[in-house]
Amino acid sequence: MRKTLRVGIIGTGYAGWRHAEAFSRLPDVAVTALWNRTYARAERLTSALSRPDIKIFSDWRDLVRSGDVDIISITTDPAFRQAPLTEGLAQNLHVLVEKPLALGLSEAKEMASLAQRARTVTAVSFNWRYSPGCQTCWRAIQEGQIGSLTDIRTVWRMRYSPSFGFARSWSEMSGSLREAGSHEFDRVRFLTGWDFKRVVCSLRSPQELRAILSDNSTPSDTSALVMSEMSGKSAGVLQLAITSGSPERQITIGGENGTLALSSEWVTHRLTEESNGWRILSNEVKVVRQRADESAPVKLEIEESDRQPGSVQSGQHTWNRLIADFVSAVRRGDFKHESVPHLPHISDGLAAQQVISACEQSHAERRWVDLEQDLAAVPG
Repeated sequence: MRKTLRVGIIGTGYAGWRHAEAFSRLPDVAVTALWNRTYARAERLTSALSRPDIKIFSDWRDLVRSGDVDIISITTDPAFRQAPLTEGLAQNLHVLVEKPLALGLSEAKEMASLAQRARTVTAVSFNWRYSPGCQTCWRAIQEGQIGSLTDIRTVWRMRYSPSFGFARSWSEMSGSLREAGSHEFDRVRFLTGWDFKRVVCSLRSPQELRAILSDNSTPSDTSALVMSEMSGKSAGVLQLAITSGSPERQITIGGENGTLALSSEWVTHRLTEESNGWRILSNEVKVVRQRADESAPVKLEIEESDRQPGSVQSGQHTWNRLIADFVSAVRRGDFKHESVPHLPHISDGLAAQQVISACEQSHAERRWVDLEQDLAAVPG
């Protein structure tokens, strides 16, 4: 393998910028190629990276087939992720793809099947596995600090400003179930080791929130409530929402001997010095344990290796860590992620897509949906 890994990024929206920043900070890794539907947006990224030598392709296929990249990072809309992954694997490239994996379950199944047969490294960007709080929770669970797990509850209320134009395109493409749910369905599986067995889901799009998020169109959903039966006779409840009020993000995990509670601190960032737009980010840095033998809650210390540098924004820290693991796997030729066990497989993306599809079916048919039985007929 050549010393410097060359990265091509397909899609230069918000996630594309985050991937580019994460790859660029690593030694002997260079972003060398970009593609975006709008050429000017790709040009802005080359300027932000201070890399005028980056080649901008007018056709994503030319980027993939050029022979000028070793890795492709797919950060396009969910409707346009399957084709670049398929072509990238056909060219024996390493592939990182954003979440959710696809719009539909059949596409996700095909992508997972291709990745399983590939002789290159593939991964899906469930970056919130890598937050300081999530890593601390995972370690506490592995150490048995609250005993055998019994249940999990997650809440994620995302606040967006009308001045934040990204919120409009985001809501039209994904909605709270796909955008936030894909992350949290994965984190439930990551933290507990459980699988989703049955779900019941209610989706809503209140008119007052539509007005905030979109001038002329209706987002797929602005809130989702999911109840789930998990493997091991366990249970989960997930509440996801887009709000004009206070943001909230927390995970509570119950065990036979106590609970772990992961919560966030919130930081507001201006989009640019010239813009009035802003973004509110959650720093997941607080984990509290409460056991029967403890008279008061105990705040768990974040290990040094998991801490978020003060100069790095919240979400960027999680992308930095995931992409560092991805590059490490590429250098080792570690297709199975054995050296980087927290790096999500494409099969993890499929598992989240199955829960999304089951939730959508549950909402449409107003009933519990069994993931194994009710989704069995979906091709792939």
